[in-house]
Amino acid sequence: MEKKLKIKVSEKNYIYGRLSGTSRQPLFIIVHGFLETMDGDFYLNATRYFAKQGYATFRFNLYGGEKNARQMIDTTLKINASDIDAMVRYFRRNKFQKIFIAGHSYGGTGILLSSEQNFDGAVLWDPSYKMSFTKTEHGLPPIKYIKEAKGYLMNWGINLIVGKPIVEEADIINWNDLTNNFHVPLKIIVAGKGVLVKGAKRYFKTANKPKDLTVIKNATHYFNDTEDMREKIFKISKDWFGKIDKYKKNS
Repeated sequence: MEKKLKIKVSEKNYIYGRLSGTSRQPLFIIVHGFLETMDGDFYLNATRYFAKQGYATFRFNLYGGEKNARQMIDTTLKINASDIDAMVRYFRRNKFQKIFIAGHSYGGTGILLSSEQNFDGAVLWDPSYKMSFTKTEHGLPPIKYIKEAKGYLMNWGINLIVGKPIVEEADIINWNDLTNNFHVPLKIIVAGKGVLVKGAKRYFKTANKPKDLTVIKNATHYFNDTEDMREKIFKISKDWFGKIDKYKKNS
C-alpha cells in the first residue's frame, strides 16, 4: 500500500509523492520526465515492478497543484536537482540505508545535476541530451516567447506556456560535462529507435566507472513498443542495482 508523503524542499515549497514499503528495504525513487506526472503509467508500472521485487518505492511530482508545491512555470532543472537532493536527505534521516534512483528523459538530466549525489546507484532511461527549446533540435521547431504570459508558447503537438527559466536554462547547460561530474554508479538505457542514442553514447563515454550502457532495439522514447518492453528495462535496472551491491561488497 502506498501512503501520501509531503517533503519540505525549500523555505516555502514541498514535494508531494507516494511511498510504499519501509526503511528496512532498499528504496527505489523514480523521477518523471518533462511535463509528466508521477501518475503516468510508465512511472506507476516502474514502482509496482520494484515493489514486487522487494523494494520500497517513492514516486512524486516535481510540480503540482497542491499547497506550496512547485509550479512548472517557475522551475528549472537545477531546482529539480536541488529538490531531489532535499528529498534524499529526508529519506536518509528516516533510516533508509540504500537508495537507488531512476529518471526518464528530462528526469534523468535532473539526477545528473544533483550536487550531493547521495544515491547508491542511478539509472537513466532515454535521458535528454543537448535539449533546446529555442532552436530546432531533434526535428522539433523552436518555441516562441510570449511577453504578456512571461513564458514560451509550446507548440509541439500541445499548446501551453512553459516557464522562461527552464527554457533559457537548456541553452546554457554544459551537457557534455554532466556525466563527467557525476560520481554514482550509472546505467544508461536508451531507446534504439529514438533520437537520443548519440547523446546517450556521449554520456556513457564521459561517465565515471562503474558504468554500463544498454540500447533497446526497436524501442521509442516511452519504451511501450511491445507488451514486455518496459518490464525488460525494469529488470535490467534492477540487475544493475544488484551489481552495484556486489561491487561495493568486493571493493
